[in-house]
Amino acid sequence: MHYLNREERREMILNVAKQLALNEGFNAMTVRRIATEANVSTGQVHHHFASSSHLKAEVFVQLMDQLNAIENEVVTTTWYERISLLLGCENIEQVQPYLRLWNEAEVLIQQDEEIKKAYNITMERWHQMIVSLIEKGLAQNEFKILTTTNCQDVAWRLIAFVCGLEGIFQLGSKGLTEDMFKQHTEMMIRLELFNNV
Repeated sequence: MHYLNREERREMILNVAKQLALNEGFNAMTVRRIATEANVSTGQVHHHFASSSHLKAEVFVQLMDQLNAIENEVVTTTWYERISLLLGCENIEQVQPYLRLWNEAEVLIQQDEEIKKAYNITMERWHQMIVSLIEKGLAQNEFKILTTTNCQDVAWRLIAFVCGLEGIFQLGSKGLTEDMFKQHTEMMIRLELFNNV
């Protein structure tokens, strides 16, 4: 029988927790459930993670990194298409569990300081990716924005728009379908990156 070393056991616990998070959300991630699924004691989970909040936060950051890797595999031909993808305009089936988890984390930031920190980390990373794409589009003359506007501000406005629109969409407001979400988001991207001169 092969005994796992400390890092292998920690990684195994993380992998089980990630799968639970994707399949059932944060509520399924109890220490007892993770320990049972990983075939370890609850003490082992506590040994590797300071608290269930720390474990959830680490799982969240790692899963958002996985989401970025999935999106990076999607082929796009323009910087506009890449930004549209990162802002949720493409309905990719395999990213839906990640987006559900993102929405769940957004609710939990009011109750859990560790989730809030993890959410901020992932938000900053998302922002930096959008900034980088805008800069690349500007360098290749695909985009034209006001010289008084900087890429950082444009990226934050696009993210804020998408997060707000997603909140309205989650409420089930009449008339806001997935197609309308995409249409409104693409219009905002065009306003910010093409028509802002």
